[in-house]
Formats: sequence, C-alpha cells, structure tokens
Amino acid sequence: MALLLSLLCAPRQTCRSLAQVLLLGLLSLPASAAPLPSDSLRQALRTASSDTDRVKTTLRLSAALVATDTAQASQYAHQALALSRRVGYQYGAAFSWLQLCTLAIIRHDNAAAAYYGAQAQAVADALQRRAPAAPRLRRLRASIANNRGNVADHLGQYEASTRYYLQAADLLLQLGDSRTLLTVYCNLGNSFQVLGQPAQAVRYWRQAVALGAGPPAAAELLPVYLQLASWHLAKGRTDSAGLALQAARPLARPGSLYTGEYYGTLAQYYLAGKQLPAARQAFDQAMPYLASKGALSYQAKVLLGLGQLDAQAGDLAQARSRLQRSLVLSEQLADPQQMLENLDVLTRVEEAAGQWQAALGYLQRSQRLRDTLAGTAVREQINQLETRYRTRQQAQQLQAGRQLQHAQQVALTQQRQLNTIYLVLLGVLTVGGILGLLLLRYRQRLARRVRAQEQTLLTTRAMLQGQDEERRRVARDLHDGLGGMLSAVKLYLSSIRTRGGLPAESAPLFDQSIDHLDSSIAELRRVARNLMPEALLTFGLAPALHDLCQAVQQAGAVPVQLTTHGLTPRLAPATEIELYRIVQELLTNSLRYARAGQILVQLMRHDDELHLVVEDDGQGFDASTSKPGVGLRSVQARAQYLGGNLQIQSQPGQGTSVSLELRLPAAVPAPVASHPLTPSNS
Repeated sequence: MALLLSLLCAPRQTCRSLAQVLLLGLLSLPASAAPLPSDSLRQALRTASSDTDRVKTTLRLSAALVATDTAQASQYAHQALALSRRVGYQYGAAFSWLQLCTLAIIRHDNAAAAYYGAQAQAVADALQRRAPAAPRLRRLRASIANNRGNVADHLGQYEASTRYYLQAADLLLQLGDSRTLLTVYCNLGNSFQVLGQPAQAVRYWRQAVALGAGPPAAAELLPVYLQLASWHLAKGRTDSAGLALQAARPLARPGSLYTGEYYGTLAQYYLAGKQLPAARQAFDQAMPYLASKGALSYQAKVLLGLGQLDAQAGDLAQARSRLQRSLVLSEQLADPQQMLENLDVLTRVEEAAGQWQAALGYLQRSQRLRDTLAGTAVREQINQLETRYRTRQQAQQLQAGRQLQHAQQVALTQQRQLNTIYLVLLGVLTVGGILGLLLLRYRQRLARRVRAQEQTLLTTRAMLQGQDEERRRVARDLHDGLGGMLSAVKLYLSSIRTRGGLPAESAPLFDQSIDHLDSSIAELRRVARNLMPEALLTFGLAPALHDLCQAVQQAGAVPVQLTTHGLTPRLAPATEIELYRIVQELLTNSLRYARAGQILVQLMRHDDELHLVVEDDGQGFDASTSKPGVGLRSVQARAQYLGGNLQIQSQPGQGTSVSLELRLPAAVPAPVASHPLTPSNS
C-alpha cells in the first residue's frame, strides 16, 4: 500500500499540469474557414495561388497536426515562418512565432517557448504602431499574452502569468470573442487557485462554463471541466468531480488536444474511489494521446501511476520498466521533483523484488539529488542574506548622515521648542478631551445602531414567518374551503343534467357553465400551489425546485438547468421554505428583467455547508451603483434570516450571478415520501 502513496496524492499536481497546457494560440490562426483534414490542407497548399495563402494554409496544417504529430506540426510552422520573412508578411511571421511557442509549451521546452513568445511580441509591437485598432491584431496580441502566461505558469511565476491572462481577457472582451475567452478564464482560474484564492478561481471557471454553455457544447470546455474535476478531487469531493467528468466525456473525442488529460483525470477519479482496475484502464487510454502530441511531463506522471499500480498488483518487472521510462522523461525535462518521486518508488520496487544493489543505487541517487537541491536552496538563501546585508549597511550609513544633520537642526531649534512645549501639551490635552467625548458619542450611536439592527432582524423574522403562515392558511382555505364549495356546486349542476330536467335550448349554456366552473377550480388550485407548493411540504426541496424550474421554463420559454446534491436527509422545514422562496424570486427577476437566454440553478450540500447559485446570461446591471429592487431586498432579507452570506455579481451585458453560502444547523430526520420526481440533475 505504501507504493500507492504518491499516486493517491496526485490530484493537485494534475490540476496544475492541466492548466499549463491550456493553449490559445491555435484558436487564433489567420483562417476564416473551419479546420480541414490534413490531407485536404496538403492539397490546398499545393494549389495555393499566392504566398500569403500559402503561409495561412501551412499554419492551418500545423494546427491540424498538433494533437497527433507535434514534430511534423513544428516543421510546418518553421516553413510558414521562413516564407513569411522572405515575402515580408508580418502577420504570418507573428502567427508562425506564436505557433512555435504553442508547440514548445506542449513539449515543456520553457526556454524555447519564452524565446518564441518574445519574438511574436516584438512583431506584434511593430504592427501595433502601424494599425493599433485592427481586430485581428487584438486577437493576435491576446493569443501572445495567453501563451506567455502559459510559459510563466511553467516557470512558477504565477503573478506574472495572471497579469498576462488578464491582458488577454481585456483584449478578447473588446472583440466579443466568448469562445476564446473561456480558455483564458480557465487559465486565470488555475493561476488564482495556485495563488491561494480558490473563490476567484471557481468564479472564473464558472464564467468559462457559462460562456461555452448551450448546445452544442464548446470543445474548449473540455479543459475547463477537467480543471473543475481536479479541483473537486483535491477537495475530496468525488461526487462533484464525477459530475464534471460526466460533462466532459462527450467532448473527449480522439481529435481533441486534451483527450489524454481527460483520461488521466478520470484515472485520478477512479483512484480516489479505490477503483484500481478502472484507474489502470484510464491511464492506459491516456498514454497514446499524450505520446502523439509530445506531452512529456504528463506522460511521466501517467507512467509513474501505472508503475505504482503494477507494483501494487505484484508485477514488479512491468513496474520497473514503466518507472524507468518515467525517470528518463523526467531527466529530459530536468524536473527534479518528478525525478525524486521516480527514484523513491524505484527504490521500494527493487526492495520488494529483492534487488538490494539496485535499490541502494536508486537510494543514493535520490539522496544526491536531495543534497543538490538543498545546496542550491542554501546558496540562494546566502545570496539573499548578503544582498539584504549590503542594502542594510548602505541604509545605516545614509541614516547616520541624516541623524547628524537632524542633531544640528535640533540644537538650533531647541530653545524655541522649550517655549512652545507647554502650548503643545495644553493642545494635546484639549484634543484628547474632544476625542474622548467624540468616542463616547460614537459608542452610543453604535450601540443604538446595533439595537436597531437586532430589532430589524427580529421584525424581519417575524414578518417572514407571518407571511409563510398566512400563505399556508390562505392556500388551505382556498383549497379546502372555496375549492370544496366549487366542487359541490359542480356536483349539483351535474346531477341536474343527469336527471333530465333541463330544457334542450339551455343545454349548451349549461355545459359551458360547467366548463367555466372546471377552469375556475383549476385556477384556484394553481393559486393555492403557488402560495404554498404541495411538493415542498410533502416531498421536500429538491422535487419542489424541479417543479418550479419546469413551470418557469414552460411559462417563459427559457431553458432552466437545475443541479441539486446532498439534500437527503431533508433540511429543516423553515430553511426549505426560505430557500424555495429565494430561488422563486431570483427566477422571477431573471424572466422579468434580465431577458436571459439560459438560467442555471445549483444547490449543493457538503456536510453542514450549503451553496446556492442562480446565474443567467441576461443583460445584467451595475451591481456597485444600482439600488436593489423589492425582489432583491426580499432575497437579502431571507438570506439574513437564514444567517447566510449573499453575494450578487453582475455587469451590464455579462449576466447576473447570485450566490448564497450558509452553515446548516443539525439535520432534523424526516420520513422520505415517494415521489416521481427525485432528480439530482435536471
């Protein structure tokens, strides 16, 4: 079991590696038509009528081969660069440098990627001076910024990578390029995750999902879903990770650039669930895709995982072979951490096989590598200390000169200071008294404000409870009282018709009266259900929300996607009612004001934490300046009543996202009633 230790702790590393290969350069090639098969592109290259068309077709051919043959893709990119420089086609040269940067990132060649990215930036800067407002130049600059962000990611410079990604996002927002923007948002999410800001990371990942939502799903969403799945695995949320992988499955096609990463993340999901045979199969499926596009770093991690699984199964020869291949790849990449992991696992494998000499050799190599890393770290610390010492010494000399000058000034002004010191003391006492009086008044005002807020909260709670009780009473009276009376009247009228005491000329009018009576009874029951839904009281929050979303979708002709998780056992009745009213009010706002094309509702519970998110892609509003209306004030009051944290994020033209986070009290057990609608996703 010790052999699987590093493998079972890998989701966080997988998340970071995945973000480092999220590329944008391939999405911005200078071609107006959809990508063609490589054979058709070769034919188009032979029949190109001009040098410019030949450059564009060569770059498109290089892009088509990225997922299957990076070596040949690199050859075509170099050909496009040489032709562009020969004919003076600057846009072609810039995109050629960008494509070479993309391929170097896939190969994990950081030095080459940094060089190619700088060359692309230099050409783009020259074009910027000639035509700063050209849309294709903005798209080119956005691609360059994104790729340079990827290089900074590989080098661990996450603050720099975040700056590059934000620059790319600004340019793409100006262009309205949402499909490309979702890839940048995914990269931004990874940078914020590594910088220790998970809330920002999840916000950008959700924005990426919203940009690519709708049929057909954008192929660029595959790395976004994989990023979310890896994040959930790092948090121990295997159920949420499974939902993300389920959404990613249709996008993981053989021609996709990230199919290998999909199977690698799927293997981590199976490992988290202790499904070792399924994890092995997923790792085996990942390897051909990773090898074809030359993703050496990810290949090394997958080989390490397969080697550990082989060792766990007792196949030490196969384990040794795969671990040695992983070690060779790690040495080619000069990745010391990956090399240490391989050496440690190889040491344990050779010990299990009884090869003590080989185990000792691997152990000595790992110790030397650790000593080298420790020595490098010590040298860096010494250099930093020496720099700090020299800086401090210069600062002390400068401070000594300033102190001498200050002493001379003090000697000249000391007599005057003695004459004013009593006035200063008197002023200090006066100011102190005034400040003390102001502080006392401030505390009194603060106490009054706290009491007023407490009174407002009590009033709000009483008002909400009274509203719910009154709705129940009115719904009960309507359904049991007036509904029963109307049903009795219908019975009486029906008995008159059956007895045959009705004139023939009055029969149509009589039938029409009974039809109107049926419509009135149906409308009465609909009003009673809206006042207090029967599904909420009888079956719980999930079925009631399902009925509500179906009703909203049918009434407003707007797709409503509902996702719920962890609502069994049921919540407290008061909590279910308030959450239902909050979702009902937010859906009403989206239909009435936002002019949304799609609405997303998510209600997830993990242990005693509950997260509610309602998002739409409507026209949005400026949340920092706009005053909330009656509906949003009602939502805020209910959130305050529940003791939750409500956040509203919206910008004009970018939709609206309302999220509620709250900690639940101890669950109250309740019987689970059967109901035909008990979905976890809708």
